[in-house]
Amino acid sequence: MGKYIAENVVPGEAVRYTAAISLWKFTSYFLLGGLLTAVFATIFIKIAVTASTSSESAELYIVGLLLVFAVLLFVWPFIARASTELAITDKRLIAKYGVVSTHSIEIRFDKIETVRVTQGLLGKVFKYGDIIVTGTGSTFDPIRSIANPMVFRAALNQAMESKTLDGGRRPEADSRSTQ
Repeated sequence: MGKYIAENVVPGEAVRYTAAISLWKFTSYFLLGGLLTAVFATIFIKIAVTASTSSESAELYIVGLLLVFAVLLFVWPFIARASTELAITDKRLIAKYGVVSTHSIEIRFDKIETVRVTQGLLGKVFKYGDIIVTGTGSTFDPIRSIANPMVFRAALNQAMESKTLDGGRRPEADSRSTQ
């Protein structure tokens, strides 16, 4: 459980399920970042070994900056994954994104109307996708690139059902029983 979730869970609220974003969504970052890192590292080493003039020092500086950029491109998916927290408690859904600036979604179960999963072909193969939660008042909150979205949706549905069985009544339960 991450720091944000630990700090925002209220007394008496228990975390039932946690999830992470999938690294499969970032395959292009890994490929491009890895390729650029290899290329710029090779150029950097070649210039560093043979550098003797100030113009070669400037080239070394530029290639060094490009190498740092390439490494950051390669490492970014890990940073994004570490800074994202997803949890289902016994009362609500919590999602937090961001390193420098943060975006959070916290929706109580009684405010959730629908939960959808969208997956493309690669998402189905590598088991990642988006969860789209529609709340009352037509709020639309996507949770992007989640690993095992079907398991997440099942855990969310199970938590919402047990909340309903524990005595909390949801409007959907009333409309379902009359049909």
